[in-house]
Amino acid sequence: ENPSMCITTLSARNLKDQIEFTMGEGLCLLIENVENDVDPMLDPVMQKQIIRKGKNLYINVSDQNMDFKSKFTLYLTSRLPNPHFSPELSAMVTVIDFTVTLKGLEQQLLGRLISMEQKSLEDTMVALEEEVAGNTKALALLDKQLLDRLSNSQGNLLEDTELIEVLANTKAKAQEVAGKLK
Repeated sequence: ENPSMCITTLSARNLKDQIEFTMGEGLCLLIENVENDVDPMLDPVMQKQIIRKGKNLYINVSDQNMDFKSKFTLYLTSRLPNPHFSPELSAMVTVIDFTVTLKGLEQQLLGRLISMEQKSLEDTMVALEEEVAGNTKALALLDKQLLDRLSNSQGNLLEDTELIEVLANTKAKAQEVAGKLK
């Protein structure tokens, strides 16, 4: 057991006490085996409805103001392979799928093998992945700029020199990125 973490379930009789303790101490609360619905008592916590009174922070849980420390974290885990949360719950949480796939395992094993056998190849692969991510971000930014210019353009589009420059930059960057990806 980790002293900075409390593990429980939604059906635990002392859930409210555990919430109060972990929030007040700034600890981590892990609620296991969550199905598709979550106890409405947790809504103010997940929505971070923090109340400030002087220097103290509180969250009202079940009509009781509970101390809140900013280090407090809440994790919900589910054994469901594909949980279907309500739109309200999905908006309040970040869902991370830890399902293991064969392709993911292959990539992990290949990465480990390469890092053990040839460190320079691993470094090159990491650099290439970073470059691809950077190029993708740059393309997205150029697309956004182009769409902004198009939506804010007044009059004849062919006479707008800034728009034509943005279009030319976007086209050149797209060709450069496509060439690098090949």
